[in-house]
Formats: sequence, structure tokens, C-alpha cells
Amino acid sequence: MSPHKRPIHVAKAISALAERRVVAVLECLKVLCPSADPPMRRQLATKILTLVNGEDSPVLQKMITPAAAYEMITRNSQCVLNQAGRCPLLVFSHQLCEELNEFFTED
Repeated sequence: MSPHKRPIHVAKAISALAERRVVAVLECLKVLCPSADPPMRRQLATKILTLVNGEDSPVLQKMITPAAAYEMITRNSQCVLNQAGRCPLLVFSHQLCEELNEFFTED
């Protein structure tokens, strides 16, 4: 048996659970949307099950660009000249975290 293949009893259990979910959603839709015709209920069920599985995220993932990261780092850090003439980078982590959290906060 392939290491990626599930045992038959596990596959059957997953299939049975999936079928129960579909039936449950369709039965709920009969109550929640009694005027919807069967094709409309199937469409709604598909959307609900997709959301439940996490396959379709309604919120777009916010990504930071390299330019924005550079700006945040430069605004929240500075060079500190020490006695040896070297300039280690001092990062203001609290302020940087605040700015990153603000950036990634959902609108």
C-alpha cells in the first residue's frame, strides 16, 4: 500500500462523514430557505461546505511588500555609534510590532 493512501476503513469513514455533512446542510437549507429550488439549495450547500472546509477564505490575505517592510524597519531602528567606532543596529521592537500589527489588522 502506498504511504499516501488511506486504509479502506478510514476512507469509508471520511466518506460517510462527508455525506452526513452534505445531507445536514441540505436539510438545514430546506428549513432556512424554503422558497429556494433544489438547484439553488445545492449551490448554497456547496458554498457553505466550501467555507466550512476553509477552502475559500472570504477575507483576502494581506501581504507586506519588501518596500513596506524596509520602510517599517528604517522608521523603527537606528544606528548607535559605540566607542569602538562601530554602528550596531538598534531596533525598537515594541514600536515595530505596533506598526506591523496595525498593518495586518483587518479593515
